[in-house]
Amino acid sequence: MELGHLPIMPKEIVEYVCTALSSSPELVVDGTAGGGGHASLFSEAIPDSRILAFDRDPSASVKLKEKFAGSNVTVFNSSYTKIPEIIEDNNYPLAGGALFDLGLSSIQLDTPERGFSHRYTGPLDMRFDQSRGKPASAMLKEMTEKQIADAIYRYGEEGRSRVIARAIKQSRRLSYTDDLAEAVRSVVKGNPVKPLSRVFQAIRILVNGELDHLDKLLSEMYRWTRPGCNVAILTFHSLEDRMIKLHFRDSEHFRQFDPPWLLPGSVEKRANPRARSARLRLGVRL
Repeated sequence: MELGHLPIMPKEIVEYVCTALSSSPELVVDGTAGGGGHASLFSEAIPDSRILAFDRDPSASVKLKEKFAGSNVTVFNSSYTKIPEIIEDNNYPLAGGALFDLGLSSIQLDTPERGFSHRYTGPLDMRFDQSRGKPASAMLKEMTEKQIADAIYRYGEEGRSRVIARAIKQSRRLSYTDDLAEAVRSVVKGNPVKPLSRVFQAIRILVNGELDHLDKLLSEMYRWTRPGCNVAILTFHSLEDRMIKLHFRDSEHFRQFDPPWLLPGSVEKRANPRARSARLRLGVRL
């Protein structure tokens, strides 16, 4: 299936996205292709249609291009914010279906060199594209204690953001994931797993500008989707979930599907730990 990564809610997503497609070949967009699990399923389900697979991560894109060579899947090493330009520049038709999986892939989490997880020792990087921008270690060193606290509170929804930010700024080293994790552990009583996850999430969102990218995606999605296009978006924390919910509810170009969201079943949650915090938001282009 996917390269070390199980796609979440595969049956539900393929069924929902493909339901809106006509009998003639159409365009389907996988805006966060990762290891290619969902794109593979689309490719098999609609072999006469074209699938565009996007990923910001250069290493993931290289593997995707190898995986889908000679198939009906075209891979772009690009953020989903570039979808309107890429569709226009290549004279592709408007999309009849789209998927976005906003979570980290298991491949990224389990690669220590990427610095995404407090469970592994590695450089404190966290960039999706390591050729662009500043790594987390550099950003944290440049930020003030208040800026760090605000980021942890806003993006991680962690109530102990101020004391954690103080510990981070007082840390003698911030080069490795262990350095950041130790700073958090030094001021958190009890089991530190949840606050560690929230802090790492907050810094990752900050480093990659994830909510800005999502806001741009949502505001421009009408440009490259046709009326009736079904859009499925997997969310993993309340910030992004709220943004998508409000967009599908209030946008002049989209409406919520009925039901507006789905959750993975208990069997899938046991088999795939990454699915436990997932919610599938469903929208329809008007």
